[in-house]
Amino acid sequence: MRFLSILFLCLFIANASNLVTAKSRVGFKSGEKILFYSDFSKCPIGEFPQGFDKSEKPAECVKYDNHIWIAPSTKNGFNIYKKIDLSNKEFSIEYDFVPYKKGNYPLRFRLLTKGKNEKEWDKEEWGMQDYDVVYKSYGKGSINMKIGDVYKFKQSSLKKKIHIAIALRRGQYRVFVDNKRVVSIPFTKKHIWGISFWTKDVPKYGVLLSNIKIAKYLNKEKKPEPEKLGIDISEIKNGQKLMLPERILFDFNKFTLKKEAKKALGVVGDYIKYKKAKKIVITGYTDNIGSDEYNLKLSLQRAQSVADYLMYCKNIDANKIIVKGLGKANPIASNATKEGQAKNRRVEIKLLEVE
Repeated sequence: MRFLSILFLCLFIANASNLVTAKSRVGFKSGEKILFYSDFSKCPIGEFPQGFDKSEKPAECVKYDNHIWIAPSTKNGFNIYKKIDLSNKEFSIEYDFVPYKKGNYPLRFRLLTKGKNEKEWDKEEWGMQDYDVVYKSYGKGSINMKIGDVYKFKQSSLKKKIHIAIALRRGQYRVFVDNKRVVSIPFTKKHIWGISFWTKDVPKYGVLLSNIKIAKYLNKEKKPEPEKLGIDISEIKNGQKLMLPERILFDFNKFTLKKEAKKALGVVGDYIKYKKAKKIVITGYTDNIGSDEYNLKLSLQRAQSVADYLMYCKNIDANKIIVKGLGKANPIASNATKEGQAKNRRVEIKLLEVE
């Protein structure tokens, strides 16, 4: 029940406004150097698509909506591999697919990392399923997406194109669906030798795949800058401290996050991942208005709201997080003025033992 409420929080904050513009999306950016791209426009209908290095099950090119796609040519689906040495560098991968027919079947994308050298490039490592992107189509056309142990549910009509984009940057494995980021999880350094697409028990021509693009990032991604949002960062023993004022996160006397908090905590979450802290202490503070008991409770609730968002919406490791509520303790300004009280109403995040 608690997980569902937090999931609702992520979705509510992310979709609080009906107006969606380019600036309001957490954008995907392709790598600058294209290593492989194919829309299969030159593939004759009925023939096996060029550009792949291995195939375990039959696939053929078909035409749909004035475009060429790869589709399984039997009910056994297809399993196709692309050899491409990405090492452990930063890269992006994109592809489009269409769930064309009803049925309980998956389309799985996987990174190939098991090989010890170039000759073993096509070996699949079981532990890498944490980074699989799997879609399943069900009877009424609903789509269930699975990425590792993170699940998202997406309603989608049959015969509708879905765009998947993957970015590996700054040790993060980010997955975007139709230009919206749905998952960002840590990525352990692995030598990537290639990729594969796999389907099973799919109806003949049941799923279509095209527009595969693999690119390498040449420029380093700019680190997050919380300071631009009014978040104060200071150096402390064994790490750093981020101070988030009340106005960024909460309405007065409330502990539910404002919709504006998404931007601030999104940047904070990215900053935490960038710094790679081993321990994260989140502490809530209040002013001196109200009883000690009330302030202690409110400060703890606020710290927990911040922690929940970072854990469930930004995928920060919960095992690293400690949550505290200290009420009116440790004021950073005088409580004799409204301005001072506002400064004291804050959440502090200590990043300890950063790399």
